[in-house]
Parts: sequence; C-alpha cells; structure tokens
Amino acid sequence: MTAPSTQTIENFKKGDQEAIEEVYYFYKPTVVRFILSLIKDAEEAEVIFHNVFLKILRKKKDLDSEKGIRSYIFTISKNEVIDYFNHLNSNRKKTDEYYKNRIESSVDMKLEEEALMIRLEEAIESLTDQRKKVVRLSYFENLSYQEIADQMLISKNTVKNHLIKARLSLRNYLT
Repeated sequence: MTAPSTQTIENFKKGDQEAIEEVYYFYKPTVVRFILSLIKDAEEAEVIFHNVFLKILRKKKDLDSEKGIRSYIFTISKNEVIDYFNHLNSNRKKTDEYYKNRIESSVDMKLEEEALMIRLEEAIESLTDQRKKVVRLSYFENLSYQEIADQMLISKNTVKNHLIKARLSLRNYLT
C-alpha cells in the first residue's frame, strides 16, 4: 500500500470517509508496531493508536497537506505512550501508598491491641482471687454460670455478682 497522496490528505481534512479509512488502514500497522515496541502490550497499543487517530481527526483541518501526516502521527503516538507510562506510574504509586498505609495501620492496630491486652491482664491481676478465678473460667474457658458455681462450690447468683463487680472494676481500670 502506498502512502496517502496529497489529494487524499486534502479529502481527509474535509472529512471524506474513504480518505479517513485509507489513512487509518495505511498507518495502523506501522504505528501499532511502533507503539508495541515501546509498551510491549498489544491491546494497549491498539487503544493508544485509536486515541492517536481520534486526536488527528479532531485536528484534521490543521494538517499540512504538503508535508503529509506521518511525522505528526508518530509525534502524537510518542506523546500518548509517555502519557500511558505516566498513568501507569501514577497508579503504581497509588497502589504502593495504599498497601503501605494498610501495613502501617495493621502494625499500629497490633501494637494497640497488645498494649490493651497487657492492661487487661494487669486489670485482671488487680481483682480479688475469687473474682479473678470467676473471670478466667467465664471468659477464657467459656464455662456457664452453673459450671463455674459447681466447680467453685458457690451459688450461681454469687458467680453473677462476681462477674458484674469484676466488669465494673475492669472498666474503671481500663478507662
């Protein structure tokens, strides 16, 4: 296929459908190959070529029929590839920032959780021996009030009272 003639470029500038198709199909393989050599992604190369061609169509009246449009097409293609890489870099930075923040917040939460657990252990240690035992059996061994009462040889109501008073003491200690 030969390069579009000056007359074809003039018709292209006027919006003639045949001239537009001739220019499109003449430059597509060469420009896509050029873009592909830079970005190594066939689908994106096609997308970039279409963007290039749309830009040329929007500015078709400004084209110089004598000079042709080859250098213009390749200049726009190069600029589109640069924009593509800038966009990729921007997305990569956003992704990196997201994961960095996520890791930092995860570490911060872990540290806060550990500090709270240490304070909770201190709070439990400050309870009386009887309440300490009721709390451990209830919360850490998941025993029912009745099972705790049977094991400690106290009434079920006493277990409830110990837990109520223990919760109050723990809440006061932790706040």
